[in-house]
Amino acid sequence: MSRSALSLAGVAAFAFAAGTTVAAAETFTFATTNGANDFSTRAIEGWQQAMLEASGGELEMEMIIGGALGGDQDLLQQLSTNEIQLHVAGPVIVHRLLSEYQCMEAEFVYDDIDHGYAVWTGPLGDEVSDRLEAEYGIRIVGVGLRGARNLTSNVPVHAPADLEGVKVRVTNPLRTQVFEALGALPAPLSISELYGALRQGVFDAQENPIPTIYGNRFHEVQDYVNLTEHVISYYIVSANAGFVDGLSDEHRQIFEETLDDAMAWLNDTVRNETDTLLQQMADDGHIEVIEPDVAAFRAIAEPVVAAYAEENCREGLLDEIRAAAE
Repeated sequence: MSRSALSLAGVAAFAFAAGTTVAAAETFTFATTNGANDFSTRAIEGWQQAMLEASGGELEMEMIIGGALGGDQDLLQQLSTNEIQLHVAGPVIVHRLLSEYQCMEAEFVYDDIDHGYAVWTGPLGDEVSDRLEAEYGIRIVGVGLRGARNLTSNVPVHAPADLEGVKVRVTNPLRTQVFEALGALPAPLSISELYGALRQGVFDAQENPIPTIYGNRFHEVQDYVNLTEHVISYYIVSANAGFVDGLSDEHRQIFEETLDDAMAWLNDTVRNETDTLLQQMADDGHIEVIEPDVAAFRAIAEPVVAAYAEENCREGLLDEIRAAAE
């Protein structure tokens, strides 16, 4: 199915009929580094239209995508100061603002996509949101499936030995340590600059979920998608808490209900369309799909994550993540 068809289907799936309210109109800004084709961007586009229709035009959200207002660190700062009101990304919010929770997006800590979703939408997710609000005035208002992070590269990667000396763009200090242990040469870079860096050979590889790879067209400048599935990731929708609390009761209800429907559309789309995107990238002739020895990657990564968590993450965090699967 085409992107435009999916977008229209998504809007139809969770748009509410227009209603009338007596509250004052609200105009606010959503920003993301994600591109136009990313599943999360399409979900937010549907949410934007649903809110507008359900509020009779009184909830008007401006969308600024593709990192036009800066990288995620910049956007989180703008969110905290209410320069923007909403943001979506992977769990950068814990890597950048609450590092003691960063192992909630660590290598091989989740059994499957439902395990991690239970963590992020359960008591641990609530704990993170409460801390963010107390320290930064930011609240988690939505969680969506994103899928497993996989490695794209200009060389086939069947086993950790194939990463020896490969320059890999990574996103946080823990991932740096994991890829160093795998033999790679990891370094950070904003996602908004990554396409050009891959095209120019600054990096040989990068890792992201399939929807993000496709949405940012990384497959156009890489030769292989290696299904390492080393991290299961989630989209985190965060808001300025003061902005949300300042909405009228009528607008708050519309805001929350249409967001819930947008996240439901996102979750269904990630579950049902990720494999389609992977096949489309292969059919287009841009990439070859490699199924590596995931167990070999896990064996190297897990001790690194455990040691890192011992020094850097909240006490008992990995145990609580594990308990959520039981």
